[in-house]
Amino acid sequence: MNLQEQISRITSMMGVINESKFFRRRVNLDKVKNLLVIHAEQVFGETESYEQFKYELTLRAVEAVINQDYNLGWEDLPEEEEIEFVNEIANLFEDTIKSLYNIIRNEFKRDNIT
Repeated sequence: MNLQEQISRITSMMGVINESKFFRRRVNLDKVKNLLVIHAEQVFGETESYEQFKYELTLRAVEAVINQDYNLGWEDLPEEEEIEFVNEIANLFEDTIKSLYNIIRNEFKRDNIT
C-alpha cells in the first residue's frame, strides 16, 4: 500500500472513528475480558495502586482489541470517548479485575517473602 492509499484509508477511517459511540458498537467485550487475564501481570508491575491497575489494564485490553480488529492505534482514537468507555468497562469487569489484582499481589508478596 503506497502512502496516498494509506492517507486515504486513514482519512476514511477517521469519519468512522468520529461517529459517536465508536467503542460501544465495535469493541467485543469477550475479547476484552480475555485480554485482561493476559495483560494483568505486566500491568501490575507497572502500576502503584489498584485504581491505576484497573484503569491501565482495561485501557490496554480495549486498545489491543481495537488494534487487532481495526488496525488502529491509540493515536487514531477519540481520546475523551476512549477514557469514558474504559472507565465504564473497568467498572463492568470490576470483579474480574479485583480478583486478578489480588491473585497477582498475593503471588508477589509470597515471592518476596521467600
